[in-house]
Amino acid sequence: MNVVFFMSDSFRYDNLSCYGPTVTHTPRLDTFAADAHVFENAYLGSFPTVPNRLDIMSGRFSCIEYRWQQLPAEVLTFQEILGASGVTTQLIADTPHILGEGFNYSRGWSGWEWIRGQGGDRWKTHPRDVPLPASSRKLRNPDRIRAHYRNTAWWRSEEDRFVARTVRAACDWLAEWEDSEDPFFLWIDTFDPHEPWDAPQHYVDLYDPGYTGENPNCPVNGPWREIMTERELRHITAEYRAEVTMVDTWFGVLLDKLDALGLSDDTVVIFTGDHGYLFGEHDMVGKSLTPEMNGGGAGFESIRMYDEIRRTPLLIRMPGQTQGQRHTALVQSPDLMPTFLELCGLVATEKTRGNSDIQALHCGVYYSERWEFDAARVHGRSLVPWLNGESNTHRDLAVSSSTLIAHTPKVAKAAIVTGDGWCLHYAGSYPEEAPEMALGGAAKLLNLEITRAPTEPALFYLPDDPDEQRDVIDDNEALAQEIHARYVAWLQDHGTPEAHLAGRRSLR
Repeated sequence: MNVVFFMSDSFRYDNLSCYGPTVTHTPRLDTFAADAHVFENAYLGSFPTVPNRLDIMSGRFSCIEYRWQQLPAEVLTFQEILGASGVTTQLIADTPHILGEGFNYSRGWSGWEWIRGQGGDRWKTHPRDVPLPASSRKLRNPDRIRAHYRNTAWWRSEEDRFVARTVRAACDWLAEWEDSEDPFFLWIDTFDPHEPWDAPQHYVDLYDPGYTGENPNCPVNGPWREIMTERELRHITAEYRAEVTMVDTWFGVLLDKLDALGLSDDTVVIFTGDHGYLFGEHDMVGKSLTPEMNGGGAGFESIRMYDEIRRTPLLIRMPGQTQGQRHTALVQSPDLMPTFLELCGLVATEKTRGNSDIQALHCGVYYSERWEFDAARVHGRSLVPWLNGESNTHRDLAVSSSTLIAHTPKVAKAAIVTGDGWCLHYAGSYPEEAPEMALGGAAKLLNLEITRAPTEPALFYLPDDPDEQRDVIDDNEALAQEIHARYVAWLQDHGTPEAHLAGRRSLR
C-alpha cells in the first residue's frame, strides 16, 4: 500500500476536538479524525524540529547522541531502506531547517522538492526595506523576520502561502503518479503553523477581528509579561489559531486530491506535529528562552518540557477505514519509522541492504557507502498491531528530551511520563566543568550564565493536575527516585554513551 505522511510544525494537539474542547476551527481534521486511529498519548522523543525529524527518519531517540545538526552520515533512514526495497519515496517540504545550509535531510529520497522562503530562508534579496510588524525588542531575531517579509512580498492570495504551495506541489506529484502501479511513500512537511504567523485576514477574523495594535508574530521566547501586553498575547494566539485553520484547509485539499485520483482506497494517511508552543501557559510564550531574554547575547536555554510542548497529535487513517478508534498507549516519534516500514510491506526480521550516496562536501561531492539494516538498532516499535486491531503491549515510559550532549541542565531538560500518569521533569546533575569538557568553544554558544528556567526536578500527577501546576515532589520523594531510576535504565537500554549518561545518574 501507499503512505502519505503529513507533518505540521508546532501544531499543538489541543487544536483538535478529538483531544478535547477547543475554540480552534479544524473541520477537515475533525472529520478525518472521526474515521482514523487517534493516539491520545503521543509524545515527541527528541526536541525540537530537526532532532524530531531525525527520530522519525532513523527510528532512534537522537537526543542521546546527537544535537540539532545535519543528517549524520552514519545514520540509516527509512527512506533509504524503502528505496532499496522498491518503494518510490518523495519529500516535499517548506520547512527550511532540514534542507537549507547543508543539513541534507534530502538524502535517500527518490525525489525531493523544497518550497523556498520559510523561517528566514536566504532566498529573496528585494525589497530591501521591509517594515517589521512590531517593535524589534518584542521580536525574535528581527533580521530573520525581515528576510521572511522579503520572501513573501510577492504574495497576492492564499494560494501563495507556504502550506498552500507545499500541498499543491504534493497534489501535482500525486497526479503524475496516478497511473503507476508501484507503491509510494510521500512525506509532506510544512512549517506552518510555526511563527511568523501570517495567515490571510479572513482566518484571523475568525478569532480576533478588527485588531489594530502591534503584532509580535514571531515573539521573543520567554516570560510573556516581559515581552508584550496581554492584548498582544491574545492577538498572537488568534494568529496562531488562524494559521492552524489554514493548515486544516489545505490538508483537506490534499484529501480531496487523493479521493479524486482514486488513491484513498490503497493509501494510509498520517497527520502529526513535532512539538507545541506556549501562549501564556506557565507564564511563558514560545518553547524555550531565546537570546533576547539574555540581553541579546548568543545564549539559549531550554524550559521544562510541559505537556503543551511534548505532546503531539497523531492521527492515522487506514485504507477504507470509516470508523475511528482511540488508543491510550504511550507512543513516540521513533515509533513512526518501523511503522512506515511495516506499512510498506517490510518487517523487522527481513534483511535489507543497499548503498547510500553520502554528501562529503556542500559543493556536491559524494561517496557511496554500503549498508545493511539492523533492526535491533531501532528504538521505535511499530504501531501496525494497533492499526490492525491486534492485542499488543507498548512502552510504559515516554521520554521527551532536548539533547543530552550539552552536559548542562540549562539545556538537557527531559520529561519522563509514566503509564500511570506521573511526569518527572529532570535536567541532570553535572559538575561545573562538564559543559566546557563536552563542548569546548561551543559552550559559549549556549551562554551558560543563563539561569532563568528551573533546573531542579519536579513531579506532577497528570490525572489530577493536567496543567502541571502543583509540583508534588517533596511529598513523593521515593516515587521520584523510582521514576528517575527507570529513566536511567531507559537511557542504558537505548545505548546512551556513558559521556552523556554520567551526569544523569543522580536525581539531585
